[in-house]
Amino acid sequence: MAHNKSKLLAVWGVISALSLLGIFNLDFSMVLPEMLLFAASLVVMSAVVGYLLESPKVAVLQLGLSVYIALMTFGSLGWLGYGLTQQSLLGLVVLMTLLSSNLVHILSTLLREMARGLFQYDAVAEALKLNASPIFLSNLTTALGFVFAAWMDPQYMSLAWLVVIGVSFSFLMSISWLPMMLLNWLLEFRVGNPADRHGLTFLAKWLEKNTLYRKGFVAISLLLGVVLIGLNWNVLQGLEQFMWLMVLFVVLFWWFWKSLGLALLNVWVNLLALLTAMTLFTWFCGDSQWAFLLWMVPLGLIVDDGIHFFSRYARAKYTVFSEPKSAVVFAMASVGRPIWITSWVLFSGLAVLLFSENQMVYQASLLTMLALVIATILILTVLPAILMTKRN
Repeated sequence: MAHNKSKLLAVWGVISALSLLGIFNLDFSMVLPEMLLFAASLVVMSAVVGYLLESPKVAVLQLGLSVYIALMTFGSLGWLGYGLTQQSLLGLVVLMTLLSSNLVHILSTLLREMARGLFQYDAVAEALKLNASPIFLSNLTTALGFVFAAWMDPQYMSLAWLVVIGVSFSFLMSISWLPMMLLNWLLEFRVGNPADRHGLTFLAKWLEKNTLYRKGFVAISLLLGVVLIGLNWNVLQGLEQFMWLMVLFVVLFWWFWKSLGLALLNVWVNLLALLTAMTLFTWFCGDSQWAFLLWMVPLGLIVDDGIHFFSRYARAKYTVFSEPKSAVVFAMASVGRPIWITSWVLFSGLAVLLFSENQMVYQASLLTMLALVIATILILTVLPAILMTKRN
C-alpha cells in the first residue's frame, strides 16, 4: 500500500462511487426514525472509543469508517434490489456491533504496539497481522449464522444479504481503507503508555496466584452450563439447525487453531453466554415471536470476543509460550483490554437503541447488551481460569 497509494486510492474510489450510487434505489422512509437512532449510536460509540483510547483522532477514524461501511452496505443492497424492511433492522444491529468491534480491535492493537515503541507504520503492519485472521473468522461465522437463518426461512433472505454484505465490507475496509489512512495520518504519541502496554495482565496474574478462586470459576461455569441446558432443553430441541451451526463453528475453529480442545472450549463458552443471556431475557421480557432471530443477533458478538482471545492465546502457545499460564498472560496483556474496551463501546451504542419504538430493535438491543456483559465476564475470568488449569 505504501508504494502504490495513488493507484489503490483511484481504484477504491471508483468502486466506492459505483457502490454508493445504489443508495438512490433504496426507500428509507419506513425506517427513517430507526436510521437516525443508528446514526446517533455510531456517534456515541466513536466518542467512547476516543475517550477510552485517549485519542480524538481514533474517534474520527472510528466514526468515518463506520458511516462509510454502512453506506457501502446500503448501496450494495440497492443494486441487488433488496429494500430495507423491519426485519432488516435486526441486521443493522448485528452490523453496527461487529464493524465497531473490528475497528476497535485493530486500532487498540495499533496503539499498544506504538506504546511498546514501534513507529506507526510498523505498528499498522503488526496490528493487521494479529487481527486479520480473527476478524475474518468472526465475520465469517456471523455471516454463516444468518445464511442458516435464511436457509430455514426464505423470508429472512433480505436480512441475510444485509449481514453478509455488511460484514464483508467491514472486513475489506479494515484491511484496506483503515491501514491506508494510518499510513498517511499520524496519531497521537503513545510510547510508554502503561495501559496500552500491560492490558489486563494484572487480572491474569491474580488468577494465576489464586488457585482456589480459579477452580471456583471453573466449577461454577460447569454447574451453570448444566443448569442452563436443563432449563432450555425444550427450546434447544426445537433449534436443530442452530445446533448444527455450532458443530460447523467447531470445525472452523479446529481448522484455524489446529486444536479440537480450543474449538470445543470456545463453542462451550459461547453457548454458555448465549444461554445465560436468553434465560435472563425470557425471565424479564417473556417469550418473543422473533425467538430464533433473537438467538442469532448476539451470537456474532459473543463469538467475536472468543475468537480474538483464542486466536491470541493459540498464537502465543504455538510460537513463544508452550506453557498455558504464560500463554494466558500474553493473551490478557495483548487482547484483554481491547475486549474490555469493545464491551464498553458497544454497550453505550446499544443503550442508544433502547430508545427505539420498534420492538424488534428494542428487544435485540436489550438481549445483545445482556449477552455482551455476560460474555465479557466469562471470557476475561472463567476462560483464563479454565485454560490455566490445563496441564499442557
